[in-house]
Amino acid sequence: MTEPCAFCKRAGAPKMHLHHVIPRCKNGKETVPTCGACGSFIHATWSHNELRDEYNMVARIIADERFKKFLAWLVKQNPTAHFKTRRSNGRPAGKYR
Repeated sequence: MTEPCAFCKRAGAPKMHLHHVIPRCKNGKETVPTCGACGSFIHATWSHNELRDEYNMVARIIADERFKKFLAWLVKQNPTAHFKTRRSNGRPAGKYR
């Protein structure tokens, strides 16, 4: 994949994949290129229902204060490093919540 991440704009970041803006389990079809760090943060922070109802566009995710804080940290890191984010305390447990 040659396109940069739609969220952090890093090109050539590790673990690039296509991220469903609205989760597939919620009938989402649109995908955007995403690095592993951003994808992990998104799914650790918001539930599938929140991604479907409130954060259903790239611009809404980028505008969120939690993502802005993460992005400020991420741009200081080595561009080829891979990070995995733990589930947020505010996000309910469960597969599709």
